[in-house]
Amino acid sequence: MGYSPAPVGRASVADRVAGRLVDAGVRTAFGVHGANIEDVFDAALRHARLRPVVAKHEFGAGAMADGHMRLTGEPAAILTTSGGGALNVVPALGEAYDSRVPVIALIGSAPTPAVGRGGFQDMLDPPDTVDLRAVLSGVTGFCELVDEPSGLDRVLDAAFATMARGLPAAVILPKDVQCSPWTGADANEDRPEDTGTVPAAVVDGLADRLADVVRDGGTVCIWAGEEASRIEMSVAVDDLAHLLGAAVVVSPGGRDIGRSTCSGVTGVMGHPSAHRAVRHAQLLLVIGCRMSMTDRAGLDDALATIPIVHLGSAPPRTPAAAEHIRTPHLADTVDALRNSLADRVGHRRSPRAHPIDHLPVDPPSRAVGMREVLNTIGDALPERSAVFADAGNTGAAAIHHLPFGDGRFVVALGMGGMGWAIAAGIGSAIARASDADGRVVVIAGDGSFLMHGMEIHTAIEHDAPVTLIVLNNDAHGMCVTREARFFPGAPSVNRFRHTDIAGGLAAMFAGLPVRSAPDLESLRSACDELLSRPGPNCIVVDVDPDETPPFAPLIARGTP
Repeated sequence: MGYSPAPVGRASVADRVAGRLVDAGVRTAFGVHGANIEDVFDAALRHARLRPVVAKHEFGAGAMADGHMRLTGEPAAILTTSGGGALNVVPALGEAYDSRVPVIALIGSAPTPAVGRGGFQDMLDPPDTVDLRAVLSGVTGFCELVDEPSGLDRVLDAAFATMARGLPAAVILPKDVQCSPWTGADANEDRPEDTGTVPAAVVDGLADRLADVVRDGGTVCIWAGEEASRIEMSVAVDDLAHLLGAAVVVSPGGRDIGRSTCSGVTGVMGHPSAHRAVRHAQLLLVIGCRMSMTDRAGLDDALATIPIVHLGSAPPRTPAAAEHIRTPHLADTVDALRNSLADRVGHRRSPRAHPIDHLPVDPPSRAVGMREVLNTIGDALPERSAVFADAGNTGAAAIHHLPFGDGRFVVALGMGGMGWAIAAGIGSAIARASDADGRVVVIAGDGSFLMHGMEIHTAIEHDAPVTLIVLNNDAHGMCVTREARFFPGAPSVNRFRHTDIAGGLAAMFAGLPVRSAPDLESLRSACDELLSRPGPNCIVVDVDPDETPPFAPLIARGTP
């Protein structure tokens, strides 16, 4: 059946959706406008506490919401229409699902009377149409259709509960339902919340074990990951390290944890020093790290012999970490553990930091080396700035070589999609532009730029405080290395004719500050000028496609 539009001046279902988003803590909704979602966009625009941001592509909108959540912990929404818009957002939701980032996607669909009758962008009548519910269910923890206004709150309650478990959720809203009058309650009922508090006896028992290792002269290694980074646990991890005299290592997604006490990053793009710190431990305390293959590669033999205690909202991805303490409120659990340890260990100790060393890679034959480029960028980063690193050679180099600083570092390795960091960084810069939290710096390759670089237009529209640094090797660099390593003698399909990205951006966007940096001197100058400048800007750096990235599987066997 159909529904009559809400009378002028009366709240609609779309208004109720906007209000429920705000009640859940959402302040920014990223999306692309379209006929079947326009009522929700209009409601968001009229709500005083909700800001709609129009991206250039639905993948970009999804990455913006995801990146903003990772950087700030503030939930974000995604708004798309059905058809191509709904399908375009699937890769972004897949990344959020694999990395356990709780965003909510509101997908408009064809009006109910048009379902099964050839309606434009109808995706609700399988097998005659694409099965939208099945598609979205594969990349979210919850997906449901609101088929009548009275079902809205029930569906949203379930969606928000799914987000509380750390998973993205999708809600499908037919066009006619959105614009129907809202006749339900104006206020939310009190809903019980599963606190997920870890019992004090469990925390105290863990503190006893950790203290026993220290008293017996053993070494604890703290391994922090993306969940710990997301809730900014650097100080808490540092305190634990000093209480225990522990070594600290981080996964790629937890790279901004530890800092001065850190022995490096683990995994395929990490540091040999971090792997030594793990191997020398008598007990591993893993905090908010999923221990995926990207996190732990090269360590499986050691993990089979070292006792592991895992703290986090989601279980680890290796059977070696058999002892998992589920804690949806990780910061509270670690605070309780710190307090319990302080009563047991007596005094602070110096952390056992291993000097960070690097994977041996062949130097570039031309242009400047990635290590020098990343050191130059890192040395110029403003205080409290956030760095988003993209996939491929650029991501590997940033994870491995960028100096540890006092700002945030965000990388998405769940799906490893190219261009994610561009949209995620821009979206985060837009959402927090009024805050004094420093600049957002995006480091991406030219392949990623050619996929989703036009989100720079979104940054310009919103005057976002973001610097896009494109490392241009005129290639899909990681693929070039794989060709040379695994298919010697085969012609390359991953090298491209030169693209003048800096010239193109300057020509397209009048007033956008763009600098080309073919050498380190010009890169230093560009960083000094643009990283302290308001609004969006861009730096393009020439690098070598034949430089081996710091990625262990691509380094020749037998290399020490």
